[in-house]
Amino acid sequence: MELIVKSIQKLLKQTLNVSPVSLIDSTDLRKDLNLVDWEIAYLLNAIERAWHISIAESETNETMNVKYLMELVSNQA
Repeated sequence: MELIVKSIQKLLKQTLNVSPVSLIDSTDLRKDLNLVDWEIAYLLNAIERAWHISIAESETNETMNVKYLMELVSNQA
């Protein structure tokens, strides 16, 4: 799981120039990282490309935190 967190952290930096010092399971993309909808969509697209997975639009309506992203990746990887 740590590999997934590091990958998410790297993608945040590369795609959105966001450098969180540390990410924990409860880090909320909207509240803690101040990402707006288009930034979250862009990040999800980058995650799909990096991990060769497909994230359905219906899955993005959930609370968008690091734990949820890890579950999306680990369930499909």
